[in-house]
Amino acid sequence: MKSFIYQMPVKVYFGQNGVKEHLESELKKYGPNIMLAYGKGAIKRIGLYDELLEILENCGKNVIELSDIPANPTYEKVQEGIQLYRQHSVDLVIAAGGGSVVDCVKVITAGVYEEGDLWQAQMDYGKIAQKMGNYAVILTLSGAGAEMDNLGAITKENDKKTFVGSYAKFVILDPTYIKDVPFSSFMPGAFDSLTHCMETYFGQGYNVSDRMNEGIMKDIIENMYAMINGNDSLEVRSNLMWDSSLIQTFLFNVGKPGDFQAHTIENTLGAYSHGTHGKQLAIIQPAYYRAVYENAIVKFATFARNVFDVNENNDKKAAELGLDCLEKLIDDSRLPRTFKEAGYELTEEVANAVSMKCSVSENGPRMMSREEIYNMLMKLR
Repeated sequence: MKSFIYQMPVKVYFGQNGVKEHLESELKKYGPNIMLAYGKGAIKRIGLYDELLEILENCGKNVIELSDIPANPTYEKVQEGIQLYRQHSVDLVIAAGGGSVVDCVKVITAGVYEEGDLWQAQMDYGKIAQKMGNYAVILTLSGAGAEMDNLGAITKENDKKTFVGSYAKFVILDPTYIKDVPFSSFMPGAFDSLTHCMETYFGQGYNVSDRMNEGIMKDIIENMYAMINGNDSLEVRSNLMWDSSLIQTFLFNVGKPGDFQAHTIENTLGAYSHGTHGKQLAIIQPAYYRAVYENAIVKFATFARNVFDVNENNDKKAAELGLDCLEKLIDDSRLPRTFKEAGYELTEEVANAVSMKCSVSENGPRMMSREEIYNMLMKLR
């Protein structure tokens, strides 16, 4: 196992009525100016918006709103948020939403004390601000795990880049806020959680981190199938909500590198397609593994046996059966297998641009060539 330093500073309140029970006491730690950031209005439909405004008013807070954060947050929206934060001397941002809202807020707080252009500072010069703003998370759509880490993906024109921000001061995970999310909207997030696990797992090496990871993957898959088979209970969604958060504590990354090749391809493509992250991962992930599994037969066989309970002694056959199980899970979850099914017409020009711009992982079973990435994308059209 490689050497590592592990620290996870995020405080989590998990359970029903978390906002009513815990938000007021946390707000006492911050000044009067609170920015409420959210997306297209889901928090209003589920009653969370009114609940938050009532608590904020009772706490004597001044509320500044940043609304309409898009599903793939843009740098333009980040700049709008930075300006509001500075203009109103914001003391805390509450990110009320899913991973896109959290990513946007995370990057906003990364830029409020940056004197120059944030994109240029981090992307061109690798400069990370020592001082950042404060934010908290009230999650309404699970899957990304963004509430637990300090990384945020932001799109600018045809570039989608991952920024380094701060960690949330506290997170409220109330599964009642996700209980009515439609199956078609919930499953992409659940699969995104599984990809985080797999891309960590298939990094080089095998150690105690992987053994823990196998348990999380099994739990995600079992609860996805519970929903598929009609057991769409609050308990099932609670398990999936906590699974997605746990993997983004990066506890399962310690002592080994991860292989995030599928994520880097999807993130690069997302700047063009603006498609749903989990859906596009469902298209790319199995195709990538089909391309590289023979270079890590034993690891893929172990995955098949320990995660999907494949009963096969031959390693190559076991590995292939495990990938069959993964593809069946995607199909059973009614996730797309081609970009056309996802509603996106992938052109040769975009496929070429993505293959040339995405980073190529050195930590997986083997490095793919850019030509291989292009050909894979074209086959997935």
